[in-house]
Amino acid sequence: MHSVDRSRRGAAAKWAGRSALLVVLLWFISVLPMKGETLAAHSKQIIGAIATITEVTSGLPFSARVDTGATTCSIHAIKWVIEDQARRPPDNIGRPIRVLIKNEKGDEAWVDTVVAARVRVRSSVQNEDDYHGRYKVRLPLEWNGVKKEVLVTINDRTDMDYPLLVGRNFLSGDFLVDVDLDSQDGDE
Repeated sequence: MHSVDRSRRGAAAKWAGRSALLVVLLWFISVLPMKGETLAAHSKQIIGAIATITEVTSGLPFSARVDTGATTCSIHAIKWVIEDQARRPPDNIGRPIRVLIKNEKGDEAWVDTVVAARVRVRSSVQNEDDYHGRYKVRLPLEWNGVKKEVLVTINDRTDMDYPLLVGRNFLSGDFLVDVDLDSQDGDE
């Protein structure tokens, strides 16, 4: 009788092990990517080449160009005032700054932040050897429920098609870019 019990227990243990393996296998199959996808794609939102991004502090929506070639974001600022401004621009890093931002509809708002950095950049509308110094500040941006505080270059983007350029620092970790998708309103 003991050998029958051992035999049943062995069969039950073998069945339990196979059941657990089957459950793991079925779960793995359910999360496998479809053709052309990766596992990471399942946890990321898909954003189009153009999107409406909100600057959270002011609540202003901006028509934005999504640019995976840009390291950081850039926002249209028509005026800024640095508290106790130093003569040398690099000496203003860490100082409070008020920035007047403006979207494509002409809506404006002042946002208060701190100068985070000063960089030399060359824009697509400038000559090849023409570099300009620009300040970077931290601003909270949001698209489709994803909110991030990121470094944003402030500059006059009047000659640009979009008042906001969204760079990799906002996209990284949360978004995949589909250039065929129009995600202007945050809908896929």
